[in-house]
Amino acid sequence: MKVQGEDIVLHLQKNKNLLSPDYTETLYSPTGERITTRPQHKEHCYYQGHIVNEKDSTASISTCGGLRGYFKHRDQSYLIEPLKLTDQGEHAVYKYERKEPNRAKRSCGMKYSDSKNDLIRTPRAVKSREEQDFLQSEKFIELYLVLDNALYKHHKENQTVIRTLIFDVTNLLNVIYNTIKVHVALTGFEIWNDADKIKVVQNSGTFHNFLNWRRRDLLKRKTHDHAQFLTGLSFNHQLTGSAASNSICLPTSVSIIEAFRKGKFSLVGVMSHELGHVLGMPDQPHTTKCPSGSCVMNQYLSSKFPKDFSPSCRSHFEKFLLSKKPRCLLNVPAPESIVTNPICGNGILERGEDCDCGAPE
Repeated sequence: MKVQGEDIVLHLQKNKNLLSPDYTETLYSPTGERITTRPQHKEHCYYQGHIVNEKDSTASISTCGGLRGYFKHRDQSYLIEPLKLTDQGEHAVYKYERKEPNRAKRSCGMKYSDSKNDLIRTPRAVKSREEQDFLQSEKFIELYLVLDNALYKHHKENQTVIRTLIFDVTNLLNVIYNTIKVHVALTGFEIWNDADKIKVVQNSGTFHNFLNWRRRDLLKRKTHDHAQFLTGLSFNHQLTGSAASNSICLPTSVSIIEAFRKGKFSLVGVMSHELGHVLGMPDQPHTTKCPSGSCVMNQYLSSKFPKDFSPSCRSHFEKFLLSKKPRCLLNVPAPESIVTNPICGNGILERGEDCDCGAPE
């Protein structure tokens, strides 16, 4: 495509880990009965990639109903969308420069679930072979999303629009976390379309209410590593999200996210930030520099799309992995249940393959 008079080529690959094998969608009947389905989105249309011959470029693209998505070219973010009322498959490409009004110095409220859990030991300078293998292995997070009644109504009760938003932000989460060899697989979502299942308030009380609900309800019926609660309510006191620090794989692994009036890029910025806390990363000073112009763990959350983890955050993540050894991150989808078609040469043993040794030398 042509951008600012320059021809660029996007190299894209299907996000094969977008959905977990046991992906589910849950809604509620008018009488409050839970209705869970297992849609087989085997031919999903979400891709990740980069611009050919351009370092630090990135792309998150969907081919659902035309080409749409995000890419970064020479430190500038762009959006691509199909033009309506055209039969030629034409698309518009424009700069993304959204600014959220009256959102200066919005921050998160990181929670400490208990002192024992939050203690991170300093690892030894010399790592054992087992520790090296653990650090270098690919990590998988099974993410479950819960949307409250206010957010459902904010999107005019349109389940198709909500599903598209959820897939979009999950794909963008992978653009961010793949930089540290972490894949985020959506294991399911549920919409409280009839009524909220907890008391949703404009302060941190929502965090504790959601945490308790996950323990007594969600964990008993759905396997997942981390749950995020997206609310259409606006929090007080410049709070935009909150998470249980150092909690991945534990019953306390939850985050709450203010999704009120947020586009998908600013929304995924908050979601990725809170997930970073869950993985042992602290807030970073707002002066911390990252190539994208917006660090994931900046203490003041921005409407810019973040892509980078600072060296300090990467170090904290490594210390967390070696100290806590969260084994749930090593759960790789079984060959018989990967939701996309098998791809020869991707290094993953999938259904119908006797072996897959990776790309040819």
